[in-house]
Parts: sequence; structure tokens; C-alpha cells
Amino acid sequence: MMRPFIRAAQTVPAANPPRTTTRISVVELAATLIVAALAFVLADAAARGPHFNPDESRWLSRAHYLAALTDPFGATWADQYMTRGQPPLGSYAMGVGLLAQGRDLETNPPWNFSVPWEVNIALGRKPVPQDLAAGRRMSAALIALTTVALVAVADVFVPTPWAITAGALFAVHPFTLYIGSIAMSDALFGLTIVLAAWAAAALARRPTPARAILLGVLLGLGGATKLSPLVVAAGFSAGGVLLCAVRARQRRRLIARDAMHAVNGLIVGIAAVVTFVASYPYLWPDPIVRTRNLFAFRAEEMAAQSSDWPVMAVPNRVEALRRVNVNFTERFSLSATVISLLGGRSAPPLLRQAEFLIPVVGVVIMAGRAIRAGPRSPQFLVLAVLGGQVLVTILGMRSEFDRYHLPMALLGAVAAAAALEWLMRGALTILRVRAKVQPALSAGGRG
Repeated sequence: MMRPFIRAAQTVPAANPPRTTTRISVVELAATLIVAALAFVLADAAARGPHFNPDESRWLSRAHYLAALTDPFGATWADQYMTRGQPPLGSYAMGVGLLAQGRDLETNPPWNFSVPWEVNIALGRKPVPQDLAAGRRMSAALIALTTVALVAVADVFVPTPWAITAGALFAVHPFTLYIGSIAMSDALFGLTIVLAAWAAAALARRPTPARAILLGVLLGLGGATKLSPLVVAAGFSAGGVLLCAVRARQRRRLIARDAMHAVNGLIVGIAAVVTFVASYPYLWPDPIVRTRNLFAFRAEEMAAQSSDWPVMAVPNRVEALRRVNVNFTERFSLSATVISLLGGRSAPPLLRQAEFLIPVVGVVIMAGRAIRAGPRSPQFLVLAVLGGQVLVTILGMRSEFDRYHLPMALLGAVAAAAALEWLMRGALTILRVRAKVQPALSAGGRG
């Protein structure tokens, strides 16, 4: 039923029990849907809080971009600050969310960060409660869909019960609740990343041009949300060609299979670029120049953010890694949240650090399995998408906001499940060995 989405039959590393079934059980399907529902309920509940991020004003103010698609050469898509400031897919999502919940696309003016908070409020730049609630509920729904897709992706590395565990860890994590409780593009961005990882696994199982196009389209949609997936798409193209060249040199000839993989890699990049441009009418008059301007504008924005808020500046990549650790051990800690709900005061620092170290161990395990499976395996290509997006985020981070850490949260949920499954398997092996050895020792002692 759902198995083509969850996983087709595949070769798994010897460390994992072999799995040849091509169907997901009713229990597993029900568990996945329950976890997704939990993700929506928790994010929707968090969205009802009094918090407000001025960036929510900007995303909701651009909801009318959805209607402007009917006039792709109109004034909305002229070369101006708001149109150039962010790719439009998140704005389309906000528009869909508003319309689906009975609202219209006429919302507030965009927040102006150069004037005081009170002035923005007085000028009506804060969305009305109904629009804000609708936008946040759209984010919560996207988080639920991301959870389902994440289970499918985790299933590439671990048995389905552990893949569902990965989805559950993502669903209940306080960082996820934060992303699902704000009316911005981040929840949609997470969904495009995970769907691209799923499409990469599908391409590895059956490397056809159609599946390469699907992966490219999803990375292009991710680029139309946050730009950085375009770099991942370029990596797929370069990697495919490079691998083909290496194999041809080793064999001293080019074989059709290697050439096909190289072509598929190029298709991924081309499909991503075409999708990105097609979804963004601002680029149509001059795609190359305006795309270059768009990337330059984002770099300037990050530099300005670092200057205006020095505390958010990220001067080097070591500091970027430290920020990731801080985000998931101090700002958003699952163990601290659980202890607080149980009436405790705070989680011990060692426990919070373990929350971070377990996924790090899981990434190492995933990398080992991907390397053993080979560069064209589902494991390798999934890790290329999830890990590649994390790498691009860390390398490109010049200023830091909490929501920039979403790629790390996605990879971290899968990695945590991989680490926990590995630890559990190791513990069970030790117990089995002890169960066999203990009777032998006892008999020897009696003798």
C-alpha cells in the first residue's frame, strides 16, 4: 500500500537485519499517521501562544504573491526590495493556507525593521489575529507532512519501527514545535528537504531520468523557498559527472551505466534550475543576472544582520558549529522540556549534551552504512541530501537565527534513531552472549 513511498526492496548493510518485504503493515502505517497527527496537534497548540516574530508580518504580507502568479509580468514582480528579498514559495504557501481557512489574500503591510516596534503596530503592520492563526496553522500542517516524509527517509537506514521513532523524536522536539508555530516559510522548507531526500532514495533504487527530474524539481522548489537547496542540486550534478569520470579512468573506458548516472546527475541540476526560475516570475526578464543579484542580496542581508545584531554574527565555521550545539542543548532541549513538564527545574548539562552527541554518533553510523553501500545507494544519496543541506547551511551561516537550524533538526532526528537502534542492537547482543556463556560457566564451576 504505502510501501512504494516508505521503501522499495533494497540492499542493506550487513549490520542491519535483511528486509525484503515491500509492504508496510497496517500497524506501522497507523503509527506513522498517529505521529504525524501528534506533530500537528503539538505545533498547533504552540501556535496559540502570545509570541510574535516580526518576520511573520513579512511572510503574510506577501500572501498576495499567490494571486500575482496570474500576472507574472505585473508590478508585483518588478525588481524591488520585497520581491528580491526572499524566494516566493513560502509566500505561496501562506496564501494557500489563508484561502483554505476562509481568509483572503489582502493582509497587512510588511514590517519595517528600521522603525520602532510601536510604530509598526500603529501602522497596522502586525497581522490581524485571524490571519496570523491561519498562517501558523498552515505551518503546523506542513510539519505534520514533514513527519510522514521523515519516517519514509529514516526507513532507508533503520527498520520501520525505528524510523517511526525518528518521526516521533522530530514531532515532539521543542524546536519542531517552534518551527510549526510561526507563520513563515521554514516548515515548507523542511518538507521540501525531506521530500528531496526521499526522491534521492527512489532515484538510487531505479536510476531513471524521470526520477532524476523529480529530485531536481523538489530541490528547485526548496531553492524557491530558501535558495540553499540549489547548491545541493549543483552538488548532485558535479558528483554524478565526477563519479563517471573516476569510473571511466579506472576501467579505461566509458560504460553505458556510468554515463547514465552522469546524465541523471546533470538532469537533477537542470530540473532544479528550471523549477526555481519557473516558480519565481521576478527572474523571468533576466534569469542569470537576477539570480546573481538575488544571491548577492542575501549575502548583503546576512552581513547587515551581523552588523546590526553583533550577538548573531558568525565569524567562522567553528563558531557556526558551536551555535548548532547551543541551539540543541540550551535553546531547544527535549530533555529539559520533559523534565520541566514533570515538575523538575532543569536538565543536567550532561543530559543536554547527550542529546546532541547521540545524533552525532548517529551521523557517523549513517555515513559508515552509506559508504559501505556505495555512492549510488539509497543510503548514500539520502545522506547527500540531508547532510549536504546541513553542510551548506553551516558553510553559509554568517548570521544566525534559531530557524536556520532546521536542516540540522531533520538530519538529527534520523541520526538519533540510527544511534539508538545501534545501541539497542549492541545491548541485545551482549545479553544474548551472556545468556549463552553463563550456563557454560556455571557447568564448568560445578565440574
